[in-house]
Amino acid sequence: MSAQKSYHIRCPQCGHEQNVELYDSINVSQQPELKTALFENRLNRVLCLSCEASFRIDKPLLYHDPDRNILIHWMPDTAVSREEILDEFDKSMEELRAALPEDIEPPRVRLVFTRAELVELVFIIEAGMEERVVEYIKYAIHMQNMKRMPPAEKQLLLNVQDSTSDELLFAVQNVATSELEDILRYPRSAYRNVRELYRKTPDEFIELFPGPYISARGALMAESSVEEE
Repeated sequence: MSAQKSYHIRCPQCGHEQNVELYDSINVSQQPELKTALFENRLNRVLCLSCEASFRIDKPLLYHDPDRNILIHWMPDTAVSREEILDEFDKSMEELRAALPEDIEPPRVRLVFTRAELVELVFIIEAGMEERVVEYIKYAIHMQNMKRMPPAEKQLLLNVQDSTSDELLFAVQNVATSELEDILRYPRSAYRNVRELYRKTPDEFIELFPGPYISARGALMAESSVEEE
């Protein structure tokens, strides 16, 4: 079931405080309209009772699709670091696995830090694509275009909806402004070749993206931090 809870929030425009009902989790099989609200940027959106400003509350959200046996945790990293989130996430996953009966298949669990990553991942899963392959391709694109697309400043997002049978379309997003600045085209035949490599020898892909947060930009940023140390 989807779950809501009351939160005390402050309007970012006028400072007015009010109590609002926000979703902590959504079950898109039972309430597909909540998935539509997420995609249309209406989920957990608040209207200020004083100045009538409309704004979205970014808070932890569990996206549950039982039909595909997928759990996606959206954990905005606005309050604590990503390292702290990952540590806490690992603990909660251990508790989940321990609580599941042995005859129940554990859900596929993923972690994202932004709404854009959540929406992109849902589209990738529903299109039957391999998310590690998609991120591997992003990783290669960044590595080949570091000056044009430094991962500290740019993020690649796969536009599944507008991709064709011949090409995958990747949007280049400015991390600071969230604006989409460019479109990169990638042959779908090349994606199929990488996917075949992943299915035959997955070790390299899993080593590059070992945990629930499968992100080319995240991997590159981590590598950059290690090199600086």
